[in-house]
Amino acid sequence: MGKQDAGFAAPVRLCVFAATLLGVFLTGGTERTWIIAAMLFLILMAQKAWKQCAGFAVFYGILSLLLYLIRFHGLRMAVFSEFHVFLFWWMTPVFMAAWNLVSTPPGELSAFFARVHAPTGAILGMLVIFRFFPTMRAELRGLRESMHNRGLTGPAQVLRHPGNTFEYILVPMLLRCLQISDQLAVSAAARGIDTPGPRHSYYERKLRARDILAAALYAGGILAFLLTGGIK
Repeated sequence: MGKQDAGFAAPVRLCVFAATLLGVFLTGGTERTWIIAAMLFLILMAQKAWKQCAGFAVFYGILSLLLYLIRFHGLRMAVFSEFHVFLFWWMTPVFMAAWNLVSTPPGELSAFFARVHAPTGAILGMLVIFRFFPTMRAELRGLRESMHNRGLTGPAQVLRHPGNTFEYILVPMLLRCLQISDQLAVSAAARGIDTPGPRHSYYERKLRARDILAAALYAGGILAFLLTGGIK
């Protein structure tokens, strides 16, 4: 089974994200949200997203260690407050579920929402929001490589000319945002976004047994989590 086939369908990822929000924000015991994080690690592993799973594990492990040292050994943070450490630790399950949803292929998301007759404006807005961060990350990577080739990323250069460094980053990013917005408009028009008739998609992915099982188990797990830990 390929990497793409290992991923869950869009409805399952939406279910996981919605259930995670309910579990994190409705629970009466915030210190028990590690259970939700553990469930999400299982979701990522089931999709063979090993790189993302490892990254979140390191991030969550560091936060857990800091939180332990703060609570039981009186550690005091120099830059971030103790509240920020707890906030990021508490919100990590939401970050994981959001990444799982954002990483869904845009065509699959739009196809699913088209099948449930969602408004066209809502579909476009959702796709733009979901693809914003991956697109900006790719653009920043290209900009960093371009500045590095021109010798503009050295520590001495940044310290001597911080204003120029900020300008070198801001101006290209603003221009790229304008170009991307034009490209999105042209792409939407070319794909018949204004067509009044019914639209079809290449993505005709149906729910498999593993998709239904994963959604049921995760939703059931969140329900049991809330019932045993109390609801605000």
